[in-house]
Amino acid sequence: MAIYGIGIDLVRIDRIDRSLGRWGDRFTGKVFTPGELSACDGRRRRTACLAVRFAAKEAFVKALGRGMRPPIHWTDVEVRSNDLGKPEIHLSSRAEDFCGKLGIRSCHLSLTDDGDYGAAVVVLET
Repeated sequence: MAIYGIGIDLVRIDRIDRSLGRWGDRFTGKVFTPGELSACDGRRRRTACLAVRFAAKEAFVKALGRGMRPPIHWTDVEVRSNDLGKPEIHLSSRAEDFCGKLGIRSCHLSLTDDGDYGAAVVVLET
């Protein structure tokens, strides 16, 4: 395997909080999947939970070498935790097909948040 791309994103948690306050369901519906919203609901630091997922989506498209634009949309990239709690990226069939055409076979994700910031790193392999 070879590395196709590496992406990193850092986001201020209060930026996501302001977007939630200003746009509410319009923002969450455009950016997050129902599964992501469910995973963050009820958490003590809900906004931080959403912020690292936002950062993961940004890091993913940076690793692809493109911005968030067709054929990949915000909700085509979903962050889920496996049985051990490890975060993983799951793609919609459209995004999976696009990545397959680029020869991408695997994706690695790391998330962190501390204080005012959330961050994500994505490594894509061919």
